[in-house]
Amino acid sequence: MPHARSQHPNASLTPRGRRKMVACVLDQGWTIEQTAERFQVDAKTVRKWRDRFVAEGDAGLFDRSSRPHSSPNATPESCRRRIVELRLQRRWGAAHIGHEVGRAGSTVQKVLIAAGLGRLSSGDRATNTEPVVRYQRDRPGELVHVDVKKIAGIPDGGGWKIHGRGNAPTTPRSSTGYRFIHSALDDRTRLVYSEIHANEQAVTAVEFWHRAHAWFTAHGITIERVLTDNGSCYRSALWRDTLLNAGITPKRTRPFRPHTNGKIERYHRILLEEWAYIRDWTTDTQRTAAYDDFVHFYNHHRAHGALGWSTPMATLQDNATGHHI
Repeated sequence: MPHARSQHPNASLTPRGRRKMVACVLDQGWTIEQTAERFQVDAKTVRKWRDRFVAEGDAGLFDRSSRPHSSPNATPESCRRRIVELRLQRRWGAAHIGHEVGRAGSTVQKVLIAAGLGRLSSGDRATNTEPVVRYQRDRPGELVHVDVKKIAGIPDGGGWKIHGRGNAPTTPRSSTGYRFIHSALDDRTRLVYSEIHANEQAVTAVEFWHRAHAWFTAHGITIERVLTDNGSCYRSALWRDTLLNAGITPKRTRPFRPHTNGKIERYHRILLEEWAYIRDWTTDTQRTAAYDDFVHFYNHHRAHGALGWSTPMATLQDNATGHHI
């Protein structure tokens, strides 16, 4: 059996996790895309481990070393030392250093990353001691993040995790379709309003927003701006006009910059870990019925480190009384 490299103890794709992932495709008939969504990986990752398992069995699910047998073009140690010296002494960029030592800028950057100097601040004592700054709006409603999370439906009766391999219901996995979780999250308090729908069309998104807006208003939050990604429903004139007519400024993230909407992306991770996949649901209806309780728990009882270990609702109340974290 190939040597298994050490992995994070909580990693989802250990050899055992990969075996579960492969079983979803080969034993239960899940599609590649549904399996990728369930395990929060790329579709090509699912295909890779499926193909390795088919070809090699369980042995194929272990990591292989990516180190080449030989590296005739490796950067000499003397050159590596010179690259590091120039970074520390001159604080030059990779391209400038590459010009000095006769190496490509990409090669220099790899050497710097390996030495822990990939960022200029890494070699500067003054800036390296600066605390990490995470922005947070000053008041509730100043910015609300809105997004949709797509998850696969559940066949009636559940799957092999409940019934065992070979005994699961015969309903094709692909016939269950997808569910679309529309959510609106306040940047200041992390308070969230969320609903599950059958699609992510503009009409559905706008109808959801009307209810979310009314809910936030009922909690004393006046919404000023809304930030979304570049999904088609948020690019629609219907979405734009709905917000503008309510005196709300619509904003969209820069393409390929999902971290700009990072707070709601973090909420999506939480709902997957603490609701969607926390237990073996037997039906999609059962899982959906539990979602309201999860959202209530999130808002009223789940402490957040970013809120000083307070809850979203308590943070909102603290802001109303002038007690800020």
